[in-house]
Amino acid sequence: MIVASLNTMVRKCAGLVDTTDVSDWENQFLKSVIEKTGEGNNTTSLTEKQISVLERIYGKNFAG
Repeated sequence: MIVASLNTMVRKCAGLVDTTDVSDWENQFLKSVIEKTGEGNNTTSLTEKQISVLERIYGKNFAG
């Protein structure tokens, strides 16, 4: 299984913002992560918990 890079996950998940594909909480979380990482350009500031949530949202929407 190929795991997408965090940068890729942030960029792909950015397309979910303000859609019905994510809950209100997930929407706010993604907006926060996108802003914090400079749209995925610098993901070093993400915590393990944030990474875990990002991976869950990504997996729910983009994994096979």
